[in-house]
Amino acid sequence: MTPAYASYQVLPTPCARQATQTKLDFLPSVTYFELMLNKTSVASRKARQLPLLKREKSDYGGSLRKTRKGRAHARPLTTKTTMHVVLHSTKAVGEFSFRQVKHDRNIRRILQKFAFIYGVKIVSFANAWNHLHLQIKLTNRFTYAPFIKAVTGAIAMSVSGRTRWTKAQDAKRPANAGGTRKMIEGKFWDHRPFTRIVQSVRAYFNLKDYVRMNEIESDGFRRKNARQMTQVEKLWARSVR
Repeated sequence: MTPAYASYQVLPTPCARQATQTKLDFLPSVTYFELMLNKTSVASRKARQLPLLKREKSDYGGSLRKTRKGRAHARPLTTKTTMHVVLHSTKAVGEFSFRQVKHDRNIRRILQKFAFIYGVKIVSFANAWNHLHLQIKLTNRFTYAPFIKAVTGAIAMSVSGRTRWTKAQDAKRPANAGGTRKMIEGKFWDHRPFTRIVQSVRAYFNLKDYVRMNEIESDGFRRKNARQMTQVEKLWARSVR
């Protein structure tokens, strides 16, 4: 029998260039060609990331788990507002990068599938080469743990090609140019997921813009251009209403 989530569409891939080409009237001093000239190199855009928003008391996980204060309390969860979730892996580089077409497509399908199963709403999503940004809203605080375990496990297996039944010495597959190539071995994720509770309406929209800017910047654009293009998209959305 076909599962219920099969009828759901995959999370759409944003197209920043199309929005910039169609509505540059809102920013007459910025042209599409200037934005293209200001694109960063492939090597630098993979590692770059916008700095985190101002630190909040609800921050938990990530590198904070290395400190005693970060381990002193349980993870704050809420169903009233949205949450910011960051998944980071330094092993997601090269052909294992999240931005590879096949990996990006599988990640979006995985998120769509388990979001429907566990009743989690994905407000926004950004794929930034070696880390993922999500803005989610829980319908039940007890569904966070199974949702994040399912998502992180499925993404790790999809990207690395390994499962719990695969032995390390057998973790090889044919390479495109012949011979063999080792898969990712050991721990895939760097830390436990970072989460933050969005506590105001202003913070909600700031986070939504922040996630969108990360998506644009990971596509090769500089930070100032990513901010401008985010504003263009917001003005375009208002004009078509």
